[in-house]
Amino acid sequence: MLNVLLQIVAVTMAIYQLVYTQILIQGPEAHLITHLGFALAVVFLSLAQSQPERRYIHIVFLIFSLSAMAYLLSFLNELLLYRTALPALSDLVVGTVVITVVVAGVYFVYGKTFPLIAVASIAYLILGRYLPPPFSVAPIGPERLLMWLAVTLGTDEGIFGNILGISAYYLFLFIFFGAMLHAFGGTRFIISLGKWVGSKLIAGPAVIAVLGSSLLGTVTGSTVANITITGSFTIPLMKKAGYDPTQAGAIEAVSSNGGQLMPPIMGATAFVMAGFAGIPYVKIAMAALLPALLYYFNVFLYVQLTARKMCIRSEVESVQGKELLCDAPIFLLPLGVLIFLLVKGFTLPFVGFWSIVTLVGVGMISRLLRKDVRFSAKEIIEDLTKGVRSASEIALICALVGVVATAIKVSGLGIKLPLVIEELSHGFLPIALCIAMISSILLGMGVPTTAAYLLVAIGAVPALLAMGVPLLQAHFFCFIFAIFSHLTPPVAIGAMVAAQMADAEYWPTAWEAVKAGFTGLLLPFFVIYAPVVVLRPEGPFWQSVAEIGSVLLGVSAFQVALSGYLITYAKRIEKSLFMTGAVFCMASVISDLRVLLAVGALACLLGLLSQLYRTRKTRL
Repeated sequence: MLNVLLQIVAVTMAIYQLVYTQILIQGPEAHLITHLGFALAVVFLSLAQSQPERRYIHIVFLIFSLSAMAYLLSFLNELLLYRTALPALSDLVVGTVVITVVVAGVYFVYGKTFPLIAVASIAYLILGRYLPPPFSVAPIGPERLLMWLAVTLGTDEGIFGNILGISAYYLFLFIFFGAMLHAFGGTRFIISLGKWVGSKLIAGPAVIAVLGSSLLGTVTGSTVANITITGSFTIPLMKKAGYDPTQAGAIEAVSSNGGQLMPPIMGATAFVMAGFAGIPYVKIAMAALLPALLYYFNVFLYVQLTARKMCIRSEVESVQGKELLCDAPIFLLPLGVLIFLLVKGFTLPFVGFWSIVTLVGVGMISRLLRKDVRFSAKEIIEDLTKGVRSASEIALICALVGVVATAIKVSGLGIKLPLVIEELSHGFLPIALCIAMISSILLGMGVPTTAAYLLVAIGAVPALLAMGVPLLQAHFFCFIFAIFSHLTPPVAIGAMVAAQMADAEYWPTAWEAVKAGFTGLLLPFFVIYAPVVVLRPEGPFWQSVAEIGSVLLGVSAFQVALSGYLITYAKRIEKSLFMTGAVFCMASVISDLRVLLAVGALACLLGLLSQLYRTRKTRL
């Protein structure tokens, strides 16, 4: 019964969101309330259906959620006109309920980390008056506080602020697009393409993970979802081919996580960046292209070197070209429409709507024309429900981020934090970047990339901007670290799930994932110090070439040193040479001294020559 009700609500929400992109059913304030109401209903129905032992608790929260949203819709005009300044007692009660159900929903889905941050931000507003300057806060009455955080409508403050608007207007659509792609067979094309490429290379199953997860990750936006979809196929194959469980889990985790950096969709978090930072999405996608390619170049190098070192033999079944071509339209045509409309400058809701319509149309035509492929209506509705649930969970996160953002704004912390970071770093940019890096990783532990990025964008990005970092690079710096936080211990959610699927220990898998995807730790610094990486070259053409050369050589040398293999097993002196070369190349990027690049290239060349000499000597 609950499952059927959940599916009905999910389908209704999807239809409403799609129709709203074409017809202004209601005003923007009512739309935000309706969006959050649907999201709360989907989340609590899902929890009640999946957790029978706590069913009644979730149903109670569901009733409170719907009652609060119904109240806000009923008295919307009064709230907009005059009750924000002079609230009724019932407004305050409903505001308390709204905050409670949103915090509870996020807690039940994501655990205690993010709710604690939100509660701490509210406590700071209440108790900040007792703190010494510069962290003291002017006294705020409980009525004003509740109105700011939960009942104020038509402004950018609180739960119904602009961050929830990002979810309501286009983030939902692109997460839903990923779910529909999976429902109509786009995943089948991705896996088949990975198989085809993997059958040509020694790394075999690992290449399927790298290629398949990168393509799937760009549309799912969820590291965990990506791992469960592709990992159920690739991890057993990798283990069978000879990778140990730790390596298999690490490769899948790193490959799935990086999809959020891969254009054109970038896991939908890039749409949040576009809305929050005011940067056109097309510019963000273009800027992400080289960082994504660098990231996957490093992962590909890791799997290839590991395969050669361990004498892996590819056992990937071949894929028929005809089958691959038949599956291609389901993936390529909707994505092509999406890219075309984005480049033409259409609004994101418009782009999302027509991309989904194209996807459904191509999927239905494929179902009619192909006898070898059949889509079950039941399976499609189940995938649709999963997609709506994922989007609804993100909507709750966005609502709660609105509370944190308002607390930072109202308390003046948004002005104080950059000053604190600047004071701690003594105006030295590398130290400020390290503080922002640690903040991004810590805030990203155990929460979605969207939430991690928003928190750091609110707190750390202003500090980087104050120190002269351009807008795009400042946001990208925190965005990439928010993504990479899913791989860094102690709470590496991606590595945790992959380790469970691979029957491997968590800590070794997490550290192996860091090793396989360590470029994620360097990319943000490349974005700042080698802006050509995000297609923002500074200086003459030769300087850009030198920067790209330094980055490529440094990344390659680091991976060779970590893997301990290039043409043959590396001796200690060879590892030292490659590591020295990598460090000097990285120093060249940061300091802009090309002599360091020459020293790094020389060290790498000596390591390579040593490998060639030993290989030739062995053959003789």
